[in-house]
Amino acid sequence: MPDLDLILLHAPSVYDFRERPAMYGPISDVIPSTPVFEMYPLGFVSMVGYLEQHGYHARIINLAVKMLKNPRLDVERLIAGLDAKAFGFDLHWLAHAAGSLDLAEIVKKHHPDTPILLGGLSASYYHEEVIEHFPQIDYVLRGDTTEKPLKELMGCIEDDREPGNVANLTWRTNDGRKRVNPLSFVPEDIDDLWIDYGEVVKLVVRHRDLESTLPYENFMKYPFTALLTCKGCTHNCITCGGSCSAFSKFFGRDRPVFKTPKKLVEEMTIISEYFKAPLFLIGDLRQAGMGWAEEVLDGIKREGFDNTITYELFDAVPEDYMKKIAGSTESWTLEISPESHDDGIRKIMGKPYTVAQMEKTLENALENDCAKLDVYFMVGLSGQSSQSVLDSVEYCRHLYRKMDNDRRIYTFITPMAPFLDPGSMIFEDPRKYGFTQLYRTLREHKEALYQPSWKLYLSYHTDWMTRDQVAETTYEAMIRLNQLKIDVGINDEAYGRKVDGGLHMARDLMRTIDGIIETTSDLGERQMKYNALKIEIDEAMRSTGLAKRELRMPGLAGIRVKGAMKFLLKYLGL
Repeated sequence: MPDLDLILLHAPSVYDFRERPAMYGPISDVIPSTPVFEMYPLGFVSMVGYLEQHGYHARIINLAVKMLKNPRLDVERLIAGLDAKAFGFDLHWLAHAAGSLDLAEIVKKHHPDTPILLGGLSASYYHEEVIEHFPQIDYVLRGDTTEKPLKELMGCIEDDREPGNVANLTWRTNDGRKRVNPLSFVPEDIDDLWIDYGEVVKLVVRHRDLESTLPYENFMKYPFTALLTCKGCTHNCITCGGSCSAFSKFFGRDRPVFKTPKKLVEEMTIISEYFKAPLFLIGDLRQAGMGWAEEVLDGIKREGFDNTITYELFDAVPEDYMKKIAGSTESWTLEISPESHDDGIRKIMGKPYTVAQMEKTLENALENDCAKLDVYFMVGLSGQSSQSVLDSVEYCRHLYRKMDNDRRIYTFITPMAPFLDPGSMIFEDPRKYGFTQLYRTLREHKEALYQPSWKLYLSYHTDWMTRDQVAETTYEAMIRLNQLKIDVGINDEAYGRKVDGGLHMARDLMRTIDGIIETTSDLGERQMKYNALKIEIDEAMRSTGLAKRELRMPGLAGIRVKGAMKFLLKYLGL
């Protein structure tokens, strides 16, 4: 009998990324992970914690991180040596459509009698297609909260019972028929479903394996932690698969549910005990009302965190609320995503504030000693032409001038890539917003990820930009914005030149791949030409990846040895 009940495996975006040459481009430039998307979803931590609380033993193995850190790792051998009553994969982000399903197939090859689970928002959206077309997957857990259904499913697996009464489950019967159980578990109280990084520490000690539990490759160099403030959303950004309409239509949640302020602050306290790292609160606190937001801020103030706290803004902020944020902690930062400088385009995208309101918000933040302001723009929007994208870069120049070239402001621009979010309004009704959808099914998205260039797995073009224009304009905008940051003094000349060189190299490689496709019809010969580019592709990725430094928050970040030792002594009963 296996010692472990469940092993949760996180796959890279594409399983054979170490051998397959691919120009991933800037698809992951504004998140901590690399282009193979090695960051596993927060749900892994809460699911392991919930199972452990109920007497099960579970483990996380981040295969993507292990493959990044060990280029010669024999993944099949590792998988063959695993032993558990069940295996689980995430398909939360559609970027894992190839990696998760391909690795699940390898797990099934070596463990043919062991059930394999799949979960996440993308898995929930495509649950019927998964069961119908991917025999390596036995169960799909649907919805935004699956800890309790997972526990019930583990009981069925343990007792060898059919899971006919497990909520939120899509599954295949022994005779191959598809069954879709009701989506009936949509909790209104999520305080018992929390992110306890102590569980991660426990896994490290129990299995003597730090690498498998790392959230992303460079976590130990620069830990960055995140907390969910709620499930669901009050906003309807048209590109978001986690919008109010998407949650209502596909995940059974008609309105968001929030953690209590007490529980959220308690969760922050536990993380702070282990990590001197930024605490990112996912979701605008004001979604639950000003009273709830202020109660959270009062709790943060009482605890006296020395961590930098990052707040996400979905709308402009009045001055009194900004002062409340500033008074809650010594070090804090803000993130806001206007996406375009154009008020009309931003309104179409579902964001109600104007540039003038945003600028007032930024001014108030700087006046109240905000340590860093991250402002995000995007390429590929409804109503956005190539010129409009470049105008957003020029707007950034205006913004810096207006703010006296304040170096606490960091502006970013990236493509809306690689895919449109399933369940988003733009995915469900693309023509309404001027989009032409190129991939619809899970199988189509999976196949797209094997393409040699990120431009070729962009899942759309718009009435204002072709795929070629989206890609070319993205690089031009990033090159110009990088130069602007050098001019302002945010980036020094040497660093900025390295990033610039990487961007030009990446654009040239993308064009070279286009040329190979246009001039070479034989697929084998094409692949040989792609393979010859791998060293240059890897170099371009390293150079452009330097820009991730700009995502870091002010101050030092690391592991608190005292907190880790305290847990270790408790775990050992000393």
